[in-house]
Amino acid sequence: MRFLLWLLLATGAFVNLFVNTLSGWTGAAHVAASVCSGVLVLGSAVGLWLTRTRTGAGARGAA
Repeated sequence: MRFLLWLLLATGAFVNLFVNTLSGWTGAAHVAASVCSGVLVLGSAVGLWLTRTRTGAGARGAA
């Protein structure tokens, strides 16, 4: 699961880089592609944050 989230994060970052530098898109196409890649990056980052392993004294349930 985490591997898939890391893969989505990397893919979203590369898509965003492509859209903003090489695609040459303007107007609505650029906005739509940028929003989609941003949602992909933010969603995978949140997923990775929620599935992180908690260790040490700050972990839940620690006495």
